[in-house]
Amino acid sequence: MNANLTLGDAFNRRKKLAADLEAWVGRLKSAGATRRSYRTRAVDGASAFAPEPGTEKTSIRHYTVDECRAKIREILEEDRSLALRISLTNQSARAEVEDLEGKSRSYTIPELLVLKDDVIPKIEQSLRAVPLRVDANVDVFDKGDDYVKHRTVQKVERKKELFNDKGLKAEEMELLGWDVVEVTDFGMDSRSVWNDIDRVQEFLQRVKQAINRANKTELVAG
Repeated sequence: MNANLTLGDAFNRRKKLAADLEAWVGRLKSAGATRRSYRTRAVDGASAFAPEPGTEKTSIRHYTVDECRAKIREILEEDRSLALRISLTNQSARAEVEDLEGKSRSYTIPELLVLKDDVIPKIEQSLRAVPLRVDANVDVFDKGDDYVKHRTVQKVERKKELFNDKGLKAEEMELLGWDVVEVTDFGMDSRSVWNDIDRVQEFLQRVKQAINRANKTELVAG
């Protein structure tokens, strides 16, 4: 294996080794025996265990047990070596990223991965949980420093049957009143919240780009 690998090359190689290992483990499971099956008319006497024509089936093994085990050992040794070299490289490889405060900071690859997979998703989740102020189709009747009061009004009616002077039935709507819902809205301005979410998503993209740059770091020698 070429020693001049980048971190990205090493990650891809380990994925290939994992697939190879699975394949060779499967071959090892099949290497323990061969099988022959057939139908016979007798199990003793001169014609004992003579296969009837067209009934015989045989399986073969393509690798011996020793060949499979040797290949598995080879794969595991290379994978162990790569894992160690990746770990050592991760301790030294760094990338610069502009954070949410606009400051440039230097991060190791493990730190970048924690940001990408854990920290940033939680920040975005918390922002998406912020209540947004309702600012459309409502009747605002009071405001304060951190709240807006608005109400919705819905007419309540019922059908009323009447008979005219000719004895014919007619219907008209009778107003029963108005259902009113008043809300004290402490929600945040929606544009401000969505701007914050956009900033977090841009930060995530910068972190992903930094990981890509860091993955081009040459792997330490084994």
